[in-house]
Amino acid sequence: MIGRRVLLGSALAAPMLARARSKPEKLVFVGDNGPWHWCLVEEVAPAFEKATGIKIDFTLLPIDALSARLKAELNSGTVGIDVIQWTAPFAGWLSPHLEDHEKLLAKYPEFDWDDFLPSVREMASYKGKVLGIPYRVTASILNYQKQVLADAGIDKAPENWDEFLTACKATTTPPKRYGLGIWGRQGPAILGGFSPFLRGNGGDYFDPETWEILINNDKGVEALEYYGDLMTKYKVVVPDAITWEFDEIVAGGQNDRYAMTLTLAPYGTLLNDAKLSQTAGHWAWAVPPGHHSVAESCTSMGGWTFSVPKNGKNQEWAFDFIRMACSKEWMQRSLERGNAPPRVSVLNEPSVADRFGWAPVLAATMKTAKLEPRDPIWPSMDLQLRSAVSAVLLGEKSAKVALDGVAADWRRTLKRAGLK
Repeated sequence: MIGRRVLLGSALAAPMLARARSKPEKLVFVGDNGPWHWCLVEEVAPAFEKATGIKIDFTLLPIDALSARLKAELNSGTVGIDVIQWTAPFAGWLSPHLEDHEKLLAKYPEFDWDDFLPSVREMASYKGKVLGIPYRVTASILNYQKQVLADAGIDKAPENWDEFLTACKATTTPPKRYGLGIWGRQGPAILGGFSPFLRGNGGDYFDPETWEILINNDKGVEALEYYGDLMTKYKVVVPDAITWEFDEIVAGGQNDRYAMTLTLAPYGTLLNDAKLSQTAGHWAWAVPPGHHSVAESCTSMGGWTFSVPKNGKNQEWAFDFIRMACSKEWMQRSLERGNAPPRVSVLNEPSVADRFGWAPVLAATMKTAKLEPRDPIWPSMDLQLRSAVSAVLLGEKSAKVALDGVAADWRRTLKRAGLK
């Protein structure tokens, strides 16, 4: 545990406290409502208020509602937001509205921008412009209850699809526990559950250079068919997982509803929290299985970035809060409370691997993980693909029919946008 005095003393640089500026009563922070904000809301914000007298007014929304709120306010030209939290696929349409953070960072060499991996800095950039400071980096990894698998005669994490299916079947003991928990609701999380299978089969959405649609080729169809069969044919998925998103996948694991899940790496902290979880201490982690071998493992990389809007009224104070939240000391503390901080110095802290077993697995997974598309047109295409994955999980369509429909929708979307 990092002492409060250390956090206040080192994270708040003297120049911030010494500057004589017009000081607002509050800063408006708009972000998502994922279950990893506790350190930010309950500790960083009060510490910032104690140091500056400025309150942080949080509005935390589901991802789709967050996107709608940001588009409505930023496109109106009147910006009442001081700090924007956004995810990598927002980059294309959000870029014109965000300040050049390389310019802001130039004033603070002690911030140590080199402590962020190039791939993480890329996540917070678009077309060469640094749009913000990364606060959280994620990729889906395999979370599994080691003893549950061992009791079923399985002594290691599954490394390919055949082994994964075998483990799912062997650990499904309804109605109490099933082999697998997924993000099954037709919402922002649903592609995060499908992408390890799509990418682990060598599949992709489209060619970003030519806009050739790839989602309904043999690799895409095979991946979605396998994923859907886990739910409809083999019945190894928790039935009510069809309604699950971010909070529910954590709660399901804490309540021993499943033996395995492919979910965001830092959720391992919440699954293993002795105060919250019935299964604390039972979890182990591994990179996602590839189709034929673990060497094919690949999933989507994403995360969350904090930014100052271009026309924000309190830019300097807002950037002070971002610098504090993204400091080494506060990022290390945020790790204690469910975050996945992107600073190399924090992830490589000797004590981290012992206490947070998912951290080195996340580091290994990120070597092959890919960013989700960030083109301005992607949000529309994303919605169309969500519907197809949901239809397959519900048994309403075959993978081939569903993805052919997506391809047809995407061709019309791209044509309307003048891209095809």
